[in-house]
Amino acid sequence: MQETDNASCAEADGQCNTCTRHFFWVTGVAALWAFSMAMYIAPLTPEMIERFYSRGLYRLILGVVAPITGAVPFSIMLGLLFFAPITFLLVWAGNWIYRRRVLRLSHWRGAAWGPKWLLVVLPILWLWFLLFWGMGYQRVPVEERLAFDLSEMTDDEVRQMKDGLLAVIHRDQPEQQADRDVERAVSEIAVAMQAAVMEWEGRPIQIPRRVKATPPGMLLMNGTSGICAPFTLEPHVDGGLPDTTFVAVAAHELGHIAGVCDEGETNLLSYIAGLRADDPYARYAVALSAYRRMAGQISESRARALERLPEQARNDLKRASEASQRYRIEWLQTWSWRAYNQYLKSQGVREGVRSYGRGTELLVYALRGGYIALPEAQAMDGVNAQSGSDDAIE
Repeated sequence: MQETDNASCAEADGQCNTCTRHFFWVTGVAALWAFSMAMYIAPLTPEMIERFYSRGLYRLILGVVAPITGAVPFSIMLGLLFFAPITFLLVWAGNWIYRRRVLRLSHWRGAAWGPKWLLVVLPILWLWFLLFWGMGYQRVPVEERLAFDLSEMTDDEVRQMKDGLLAVIHRDQPEQQADRDVERAVSEIAVAMQAAVMEWEGRPIQIPRRVKATPPGMLLMNGTSGICAPFTLEPHVDGGLPDTTFVAVAAHELGHIAGVCDEGETNLLSYIAGLRADDPYARYAVALSAYRRMAGQISESRARALERLPEQARNDLKRASEASQRYRIEWLQTWSWRAYNQYLKSQGVREGVRSYGRGTELLVYALRGGYIALPEAQAMDGVNAQSGSDDAIE
């Protein structure tokens, strides 16, 4: 009788422990989801994000993570994207087989293992994204941080910007292939970017001195040329891009690593860092990128604006266009940009993908505020005569 009572007590204790584990499991998962949803529905104010996250916690995370991921020559993020789902499915299948054959449990117990753990993994991934990157979408806009004069731009200011960029392109265009040192250009942009952020925000930041190239066409096939991996803080540029475009895109991705999420603000930071860089090829590549975006503004046609470029610059733009056409898949590009547009809007970027275009507008404001200096239009007189166009600089 005593042995029966002991067995019954042991069984009851086992059931009690199981119920307790299930209770804590459900409670913990519910709390995780509740916290994740609260962070999305009711984020911190932009001022709090700016002070405690963008200028505080994010810099600490970047200072720890970037040296580790940057020391590896290959992309850790691409490896995770490939191996993590496969590993999860293999573990799920193995657990399913073990529960069925060894523990003699039903197929439903094995099938439920995957969804059960997805309930844990998904909010953790979301919080990881917010902590390493996503919270930065809510920071104070750069116009407020740098106290830009936001009065309406004049045609003269736009013309001054275009003429100044054109002067940089003519002045710094590489004379020979040896001048096209991509690694040096990217490294100098990173140095200039660190100095600019320190100047603006008063706190140092660590920015990688290089970017990682993806397999050619991996990003270009959907109309993208670069990407910042938010989970590992790795800047990537498509390996199929020609050298000049590679440098310009690298500057943009480094701007994201600097803690700027908005695409237009990232363009601004990349332009300023590139134009300040202590490397002629870096200045040339970034100036060409900015000039291309501004071509066609005010009364000048886009074709006419591009005709003002030196032959080498026009060839660089042609090579970039050919690379894009070579790898692009039309339906994939259309779908992915629609999805990215919705993603940006979900993060509070009202303009969606149109926010890219804000970079040149912000650049004019930055020139107005003295954050960059460009050559005067008169510096182009010799170039005008050489190009045979009396009105190349308007």
